[in-house]
Amino acid sequence: MGSTPPDPGARPAPERSRMVWSRGALPAARRRPPGPGERAGAERSRIRWRAGPPDQHSHPRRLWCDERVLRRPLALASATLATAVVATTLAGTALPLPSAQAQPALVVLTLRSAAPHALAQQGTRPPDSAGERTERAAAVAPRSRRAVERWLADHGFTVESATGWTVTARGPVHRLTRRLPRELRAAVVSAVPQAPARQRPHAVPTGWSPEQLQLAYATTSDGRGTTIATIQFSGWQQSDAQVFARAAGIDLQPGQIATIPVAGARADVPDGSGGDFEVAFDVQAALGAAPAARQRVYVAPNSMTGAVAVYDAVATDAEQLGLTAVSISWGACEQSTSPQLVQSLEQSLARMVAAGTTVFAASGDAGAYGCGAPGDPDPRLAVDYPASSPSVVAVGGTTLRRENGGWVETAWSDASTGTGTGGGLSTLFARPVWQQGAGPRAVPDLSAVADPRTGIGVFGPDADGRRRWLVAGGTSGAAPLLAGGLTSTISGLGRTLGFGRLHVPLYAAARDGVGLRDVVAGDNLRHLAGPGHDLATGLGSPDWTALGPRLLQPHVLTPAATAASRVPVTAYAPASRTARYGLGETVEQACGQQQGSPPTALELPGADRATAVVLAVIEADGCRTTSAPLVLDRTAPTASARLATTSRPGVLALSWTGSDAGSGVVQVAWSLRRSDTGEVVTSGTATRSGSALRSVPSGPSYVLEVVATDAVGWRGPIATSAVATP
Repeated sequence: MGSTPPDPGARPAPERSRMVWSRGALPAARRRPPGPGERAGAERSRIRWRAGPPDQHSHPRRLWCDERVLRRPLALASATLATAVVATTLAGTALPLPSAQAQPALVVLTLRSAAPHALAQQGTRPPDSAGERTERAAAVAPRSRRAVERWLADHGFTVESATGWTVTARGPVHRLTRRLPRELRAAVVSAVPQAPARQRPHAVPTGWSPEQLQLAYATTSDGRGTTIATIQFSGWQQSDAQVFARAAGIDLQPGQIATIPVAGARADVPDGSGGDFEVAFDVQAALGAAPAARQRVYVAPNSMTGAVAVYDAVATDAEQLGLTAVSISWGACEQSTSPQLVQSLEQSLARMVAAGTTVFAASGDAGAYGCGAPGDPDPRLAVDYPASSPSVVAVGGTTLRRENGGWVETAWSDASTGTGTGGGLSTLFARPVWQQGAGPRAVPDLSAVADPRTGIGVFGPDADGRRRWLVAGGTSGAAPLLAGGLTSTISGLGRTLGFGRLHVPLYAAARDGVGLRDVVAGDNLRHLAGPGHDLATGLGSPDWTALGPRLLQPHVLTPAATAASRVPVTAYAPASRTARYGLGETVEQACGQQQGSPPTALELPGADRATAVVLAVIEADGCRTTSAPLVLDRTAPTASARLATTSRPGVLALSWTGSDAGSGVVQVAWSLRRSDTGEVVTSGTATRSGSALRSVPSGPSYVLEVVATDAVGWRGPIATSAVATP
């Protein structure tokens, strides 16, 4: 693709940043002596494999881009097309550019949906038929492709290819100096240049069989009638899946697994750094969970334009053919991901969800430090994209064990190798409504086995290219495993159509304590697993048998408490296209309404109260309802403060309380001050009531001030104690 990437064993030059696409299988690793150009104690790669005797192999996969490109946002509405294309092309250090005047630029323009809001809304209700799926896609498809093509042709570009959502063109950089016409600036989401990519997978070998994993995650069907897609950036040998199927007793049918080359990729040619094993790992993990499901393996060039093309191809097939689930195991830490690339891929992901496809993405294998490789002496807290996208189910990793006749999972991490389940807070996306509270998007959503010490048996090439049985781990195996589990569940429900965005039923299941195995032990090198959602394993792992029936039911999520009169609501409503919807505080109110689409907000006037938000789905056979509890709290909390002397010289006894009849107190802040100067001597925070002893200089007088904050953010008045002089 134009140039040779840097030596994978060498430390990258300072002016470059690394885009690490999480993928594949990490093996249980022994440390080895550092290779040429490596620091002692650092690993060359995040991927290590072990099979049989504890040998080890490393296959780095890095995508190199200039840091200036990765950190520059693209805003076509206010910038010129020339600026967007020239900046992203000229900055690519892997592209040999003798001169801007002579060098042609290959660029992919992603066209904006004609109805972005409608595209987002389509994700609240899965399509009820193939016909509706096609109609939905047509309703939101771009209308501006011809105009964009004309503009490019007028400015010296040659349009090389086009789809309904993208235009690929080539032209000399110096001709990209004029503004995109004003009427077209809103028509283009992003312009992404061709840039060679070296992407690193995550992989770690050891071995559960398909039958054992089906028991562990309670899948009882075989996925017949459903389709799983995987996105890949390396060719592979499909015969690896055939060997796996024979060994697992799976009756693999001709044509059941199809490989689809995209953007000129060679689907049968490995990328030369272990990518073919990664493809085999994805396919076999999904095959073990859904042995009768069809699979479509999309293989694209390892480049930014390749990524845009393959996401667009998968989204188009989701709309036209119907894909039940998509598994993505390649990703990069957010801070190293091109904003242009994110903008383009986000629209494709939204299209997949609107078509009823559920997208699973691996959260990465560097623990909480997504921007660092294992052994990095200075790692950075980060999460991976696309796992951080609100359109995908982010998949973390666990250690799976069989104990006392049952299954036990803990968060996966290994401090000795610097590997573990990816998780943390996004820097790109705000927290969606279905994740309670304010702040950034939290990753992951779900988890499954990823520890190489308790991994999955896989047949494929080792580091020397010899084909044999290995045991693999990593979150890139957990993602296709859950994609297969979902498709098997859908098949068992007698459906072939997917459910699209699953976040609402998943988080509602966690709220109701149904269908999930909460992982409460372990960590990801930073964040601890614990009750409820956490930044190591998300909601835990699925029990598909218990979750399945809930996917057929409507669900609604709201904030647990609010001070606003207008409450945001996220609905999930699998229903026919003729269904009507209602929202209210009672069943009567909700069923008495007739809205054409699931509501997104509810007006709640009046006094403070504990209530419920009721969602109604009204069809010919009646009105189905579901509800979520809600506390309306517009009253600030109160606090009390008490300060007293003690029998010990210079020691004061502090005590405080906080109370709130609505949403409840979440913090009490206190400060001990000198009464004459107002100087703060000491301070602290607590939850609700508390007490403490503090030593202070004798002589001056002191007061204690306390203020309480409740769950909706109300900060109460300051409570002040009587003066005390030690």
